[in-house]
Amino acid sequence: MLPHEVEKLKRQYTDQYVVVQSGRPELARFKGLVGQVKTVNMSGRALVEFDADNNRGWFDIEPARLTIVDKPPPKPVEKPEKKAAAAKPKAAGKAGESAGEAST
Repeated sequence: MLPHEVEKLKRQYTDQYVVVQSGRPELARFKGLVGQVKTVNMSGRALVEFDADNNRGWFDIEPARLTIVDKPPPKPVEKPEKKAAAAKPKAAGKAGESAGEAST
């Protein structure tokens, strides 16, 4: 691929959100996932980051297999559970009991 062709692909795909077209077995794992193109390498393949399954690697995918889509809605923020707050009173109660036993 010629350098000017790569630059054209970079302008077209960089920072775009994409989905992978099905039909190739090696791309089946990306089915239903939206990724973001980070750049296009000098081989003319898009480096796509998928934010799914705690896997934030970049995958090089041929641009012909990508379809540009709108930005997906943000993921809901998970609230931390209140187990840590519930554990503190128990620890304070145990410390008070220990102090009471020591004075007797």
